[in-house]
Amino acid sequence: MRGSVKFILYIIALSLGLLYVIQYNSGVGMDPSEEVTSAIKKIKLKKRDCKRHDSFAFIKTHKTGSSTMSNILLRFTETHGLNQLMGKYPSSTEYHNLLNHNYPPTPDGGPYHGFAMHAAYNYEFLREKLAPDAKFFTFIRHPVSRYISAFNFFGKSNVYDVDDFNHAVHLHLQKNAGYMKTTYRCTNCNFLIDNIATDLGFDFKAYFEAPNREAYFSSWLAVKDEQLEFVLLTEQFDLSLVLLARKMCWSLEDVAYLKSLESIRKPEVEEDIKAKILEVQRIDAGIYEYYNRTFWQHVAREEGIWEEVEELRRINAEMATKCIAGREKAGQLGAYQLVLTPFGKTNFTCKAMVSRVLVFGKLIQKRNEGLRDEEQGTNNGYLSLQDLYNVRYGES
Repeated sequence: MRGSVKFILYIIALSLGLLYVIQYNSGVGMDPSEEVTSAIKKIKLKKRDCKRHDSFAFIKTHKTGSSTMSNILLRFTETHGLNQLMGKYPSSTEYHNLLNHNYPPTPDGGPYHGFAMHAAYNYEFLREKLAPDAKFFTFIRHPVSRYISAFNFFGKSNVYDVDDFNHAVHLHLQKNAGYMKTTYRCTNCNFLIDNIATDLGFDFKAYFEAPNREAYFSSWLAVKDEQLEFVLLTEQFDLSLVLLARKMCWSLEDVAYLKSLESIRKPEVEEDIKAKILEVQRIDAGIYEYYNRTFWQHVAREEGIWEEVEELRRINAEMATKCIAGREKAGQLGAYQLVLTPFGKTNFTCKAMVSRVLVFGKLIQKRNEGLRDEEQGTNNGYLSLQDLYNVRYGES
C-alpha cells in the first residue's frame, strides 16, 4: 500500500481543498458485534498453502464493526491457544492510555500474540509488547455513515432540545462551524467528527497550527502507511474478512461471525445534511479516500476472492441456523441481541460468537490465571462469565 508522494498529495488536495463525492451506501455498515460446530465441519474449505500468522494488533475504531472484529480475534486467540494482550480485569473495553494498565505475564512465558481492544493509539507500546512479526491493521468506514451511526448510537440528539434527528445533526454542525477554520477544538464531538483520525492518533492541534496543512497530513498518512499492513472497509465487511484471512493465512472458520446488536432505529438523513457531515470531516474524508483506493488494489490482486466471500457467507448462514433461535431487544440502545437455540446454549462457539468483548475477555483472563468465578446470573443481559466458562472447561 505504498503510494507515491505525488499520489498522496493529490488525495490530500482533494480531501482538504474540495468536497469530493464518494459512493455512499448507508445500509451496509455493521455494528453488531476448539469445538467447531457440525455446521462448519460440513463445509469443505480450500487449504491455504502458507503458514498461519498468529501475531496481530487490531487498531479499533468506533462504529466501524470493530466489536464484531474484536470478538472474531478473541475467539481466534482462544481457539489456537495464543496469548492476548489485555490489562488485568479492565472495567471496560476502552483503554484510554495503554501505559496506565497492569499487563500480567503470559501463562507460558512467551510473547503476546494479539491485541484487540479500544485504546488511544500507541504504536511504539504495542510494537514493544507484541511478537516482533505482529501485523497491524484496522477498519475504517465512510465518514458520513460512521457519523450518523455514532450520533444515533451515543444518543447525541439528547443534547439538543429537538425531536427531529436531522435538526439535531444540523445544530451540532452549526455549533462547530468554525472547526478547522478558527479552532481545532470541536464541541460535543466525541466519536463524531474526524473520529477515525482520532482513533489513529492524529494530532489535531499540530495540524491546525502547521504552516502547510497538506504537507502535515501527507507526512502523517505516510507514517500510518508504514505502520499498518492493511486497512479494511466496514462497507465491505465480508470481503474484508476474507482478505484478512488470506493475508494472515487463516481459515474462513477463523473469521466466521454472527451479526448481533443490530440497530433497530436507523434514522433517515437528508442528502443536504449528509453533504454537510462530509464537508466538515476533511481529515477523515482524506483517510477514507486514500485507503478505499488501497483496499481495492489489494482485492484486485486476490484471484478467486469473491468465491471465498460467498463461502464465508454460507458458513455464517449455517452457524446462524445452528446457533440462533431469534433476537430480542437489548437494553436502551435500540438494538437487537441474539437468542441461542438449545444447541447453541451448550456449544462454546455459538456462545462465544454472541458474547460481548468484555465478558469474553474476562473469560480468557480467568483461564490464564487458573481462577474460578463465583459470579452467577447475567452481565447486563448478556451471557455471564460463568456460563461461558462452564461450556468451555466443563466446570459445574
